Amino acid sequence: MQIETMQQMLSTVTLLLGALLIAVIFNAYRIIRQQTLLTFIYGLFTLIVGITFVDLVSIFTPDAFLIAWSAVFSRIVVIIGLCVMTHSILRG
Repeated sequence: MQIETMQQMLSTVTLLLGALLIAVIFNAYRIIRQQTLLTFIYGLFTLIVGITFVDLVSIFTPDAFLIAWSAVFSRIVVIIGLCVMTHSILRG
């Protein structure tokens, strides 16, 4: 029980730090106005949501079936986020 609580707290901290990082990069985008940076922000947002999704679902529901499928969905979202970030970097 304590390990799950610790994971949920760390997930919340990860989500907040990710939001702070996105805000900082968005401020840089407003100065530079480069489309690549905006696409990178979209990928970073997707990556952060994918990383924290399983723990956030476990906060709201104790159902093991939903938690198992949220883990699968989380991995798919992480892969999509990494692909978007890679695309934005390669597009340059």
